[in-house]
Amino acid sequence: MPRVTIKKADYMQADLVPWIIGRLYVKGLHQKDLADKLGISNSALCARMRSGFFEYKDLLTIFKYLDASDAEILRLMKL
Repeated sequence: MPRVTIKKADYMQADLVPWIIGRLYVKGLHQKDLADKLGISNSALCARMRSGFFEYKDLLTIFKYLDASDAEILRLMKL
């Protein structure tokens, strides 16, 4: 089913966490590695991934740490 524009922000939020998990897998990293990079506990990272809400500074760190391309950042963040 095609995605509708009205719910675009919700779809982008739903796409972010699977992208993070996939990139961690491809790079051979664990959630604990990302949590350490963000300066939070692993359980706090799990809670944020469950809710899908990250602070802007955390997103910048995540994108840099996981080597996100400009196209990926635009796809995940542009409204």
